[in-house]
Amino acid sequence: MDDIRINVQQTPAADIEDLWPQEERRSNDSNNTKNLDIQPDCVDKGPSRFNRAAYFDVFEWNSCDYKRKPALFPKWHLPVKVAATLSLSVFMYTFIREVLHPYLMRSRNDFYRIPILVVNKVLPVVSITLLTLVYLPGLFASVLQLYKGTKYQRFPRWLDSWMLTRKQFGLLSFFYGAMHALYSLSYPMRRSYRYRLLNWAYQQVKEQRENAWIEHDVWRMEIYVCVGILALAILAVLAVVSIPSISSALSWREFHFIQSKMGYLALLLGTGHALVFAWDKWVDVNQFIWYTPPTFMVAIVLPTIVLLCKCVLLLPCFDNRIQMIRGGWESKQEMANKSVMSHV
Repeated sequence: MDDIRINVQQTPAADIEDLWPQEERRSNDSNNTKNLDIQPDCVDKGPSRFNRAAYFDVFEWNSCDYKRKPALFPKWHLPVKVAATLSLSVFMYTFIREVLHPYLMRSRNDFYRIPILVVNKVLPVVSITLLTLVYLPGLFASVLQLYKGTKYQRFPRWLDSWMLTRKQFGLLSFFYGAMHALYSLSYPMRRSYRYRLLNWAYQQVKEQRENAWIEHDVWRMEIYVCVGILALAILAVLAVVSIPSISSALSWREFHFIQSKMGYLALLLGTGHALVFAWDKWVDVNQFIWYTPPTFMVAIVLPTIVLLCKCVLLLPCFDNRIQMIRGGWESKQEMANKSVMSHV
């Protein structure tokens, strides 16, 4: 033991700190002494120092602690920026089509539509786009593994950062989807809706129509509401499973099944929800205001591409090879490259 102590004493302090983070030592009388966690100098105590509660007075706050304070929600920075950018872009796009165009072309004041109707067209577009961004990096990773023939090469930094924030993208997608459901439920509560309902009734009486039933419109409404409810329910399950206390109680296979299989099912249902909502509006020329496509058409472009790419990767010729690579198999070319590098 004496030899060990001598060796440690002869080792420079910087090397010891690199090998073992210094622990804060307390005497037996620490209960009678206040503020032992705060040191007067800027000694590096390692990252574990900030994982423990520190009790200090206002005048004992050290500038070094302020400079080294932990980051605030670091994994949420990219998803929140993407969600905010998408929200602003889709809002401006919808505002131009739904509010500005009628005002400039027909002098019709539709600015009352901004708080509910315009916002409720923004929410589903952002929600399904964020959900698509959860599964798009997985497709990139599969293609890279197929191209390189191994799973032991690191992904590019941008792809690695993207994959680490998929949980945050999914939670934001669920948030926007839930807000879309709440906004949709508020439609009958609006005063403008009641006035429009009275106008519809008056128009029906004026035209002497006894029945205003439109069969295909009824089926469209019933189907897309049902599909939307199912998609939101699956998103709720995914959000609950992402809670650490619940995910830790599941096996890896169970967690992977829920997040992967049910996630793609939610994306498929969300895309179907938008398609059924569109119904026959694809061929309606009046929907293309100022030669711009409607928002539902913009919303389903990226999800459709992701779903089609996933179907291609599920083909046996690709899926079997991906499973072999993820199981540790390497292509002959990759093994040859490794042998050449080892000889060099």
